[in-house]
Amino acid sequence: MTSFHDASPLAILGHTSLLDRLQTPVWIFDIEKERMLYANTAAVRLWGADTPQALYARDFASTMSEATRHRLADYHPRLMEGEVIDEHWSFYPGNQALSMHCRCSAVDIDDGRIGMLVEGLENEISLDPSSLRALEAVRHTPMMVSVFDGQGQPLVSNPAALAARSGLISFVDCFEDQDAAWQIFHQLESEPRCSVEALMRISEGERWHHVDLCRATDPKTGLPMIVMGEFDITARKTLETAQIVSKRQLEVVIEGLDVGLLLEDENRRVIVANQAFCDLFAGGAPPEDLVGIDCREAAQSSKAHFMEPEGFVTRIEELLVAKRKQTRDLLTMADGRFLERAYTPLFVADEYHGHLWVYRDITRQRHQEDDWARKASTDPLTGLANRRSFDESARRVARSVAEDGLRAALLMIDIDRFKAINDTLGHAEGDKGLRLLADTLRHHLRQSDLPCRTGGEEFMVILPGMSPEEATAVAWRLLRQIAEATIEAEELPFHFTVSIGVTSFTPADSSVETVTKRADTALYLAKHAGRNRVAVRW
Repeated sequence: MTSFHDASPLAILGHTSLLDRLQTPVWIFDIEKERMLYANTAAVRLWGADTPQALYARDFASTMSEATRHRLADYHPRLMEGEVIDEHWSFYPGNQALSMHCRCSAVDIDDGRIGMLVEGLENEISLDPSSLRALEAVRHTPMMVSVFDGQGQPLVSNPAALAARSGLISFVDCFEDQDAAWQIFHQLESEPRCSVEALMRISEGERWHHVDLCRATDPKTGLPMIVMGEFDITARKTLETAQIVSKRQLEVVIEGLDVGLLLEDENRRVIVANQAFCDLFAGGAPPEDLVGIDCREAAQSSKAHFMEPEGFVTRIEELLVAKRKQTRDLLTMADGRFLERAYTPLFVADEYHGHLWVYRDITRQRHQEDDWARKASTDPLTGLANRRSFDESARRVARSVAEDGLRAALLMIDIDRFKAINDTLGHAEGDKGLRLLADTLRHHLRQSDLPCRTGGEEFMVILPGMSPEEATAVAWRLLRQIAEATIEAEELPFHFTVSIGVTSFTPADSSVETVTKRADTALYLAKHAGRNRVAVRW
């Protein structure tokens, strides 16, 4: 068979009549401009053209695949360096498939650039249709396919690999971590195949690839070779990294919260718990110990922590059945603590995927609120209920009298000549008198009675369930006990008296003010009668 790869390009073009007599197709192709420059008679026939001029005018760029374009782009620098390339090609002149072994070499063209001289050596190939189809598939697949010899030197790459890497490079140089590449290379000496995910070097820089490798035998030389297939997984790795970072950030946030979190799946198995939750219910066990446990059993074993154990479990079941967000459930613990619980069902595209429990210890807050409420309703000097508390309690008692027929009485107490005590002995001694009166009321009344300081030296006592006669007797007893008490002043001990007005709550009273006005009238009568008296007004 005639071969031209060692002949002078000018000599070839100068003997076109001789070339036309050959049965071997010979043509010159301009890789950069993607057009035919010369074809002998056999080549014109092979390409299905009527004349050489028709072939030269053909638009190869419009029918050339990207795989072919990448393959030719890889050829160009190799041809310029004087390399002769022997490879198999498939052509489709007139939509008919034609397979041919081609020998390609460089040839000078008129403008000083390099063209590609091609000799079609059809008789040197003997590929069956299945092999030809497999070869075409490898050429057109987006997967990067590279073949290396037993020493890791490049033998061939498909267009996808050539497009990703400028030129053929060694096995080890394909990997960013060359030490890891050598380990993989040696691993293939004892294992027929392996798969890795690795940072690979391509023309654009580093990319994450999934790499499949297998040991094979070179069909031409019979020597060992390595086949490597790669596809880009950078987007997936970037997403995985972002997910790992997000997961860790979420873990840090969850662990940093001072609320107990428990995430359950739709089957009531624990997915996530934080340390704050474990401190509340699991005796300080690490959160990972809770993952996967059945929350039904956990609820049963935890119910003893609550003042209403069965109510705790029943409420959980109610929330799970309703599957509606509940932001605030108050739970009272057996040890005196208070917890606030929130329930949030988790839905994705209207499909239920479990729920989140949030527990917050509000014991300090509740105690603070109770303290604020106590201070808001308590006189700071005497510790008795203040005017605000009296008004609220008196309204409740008035409603009970009007609606339920409850009996109740009211005492209005005022210290006699209190201004004179302050002016003579000082406000400090006057305060002692106020506290003594408060202590007397506190220690000599029933637990259900409500003594209040409603003004400077004015006190009121609500007596629920007491008849007018019983209330009058209580008033006289208090009057005597106060008069007999002694205040240890800094200069001399002293005594003081009080006047008391007595009245009852009645169903006809239109308001609390109606009751207090009657008590005030009775108090005025006691003062007018000489003080240190009890007066009654019904």
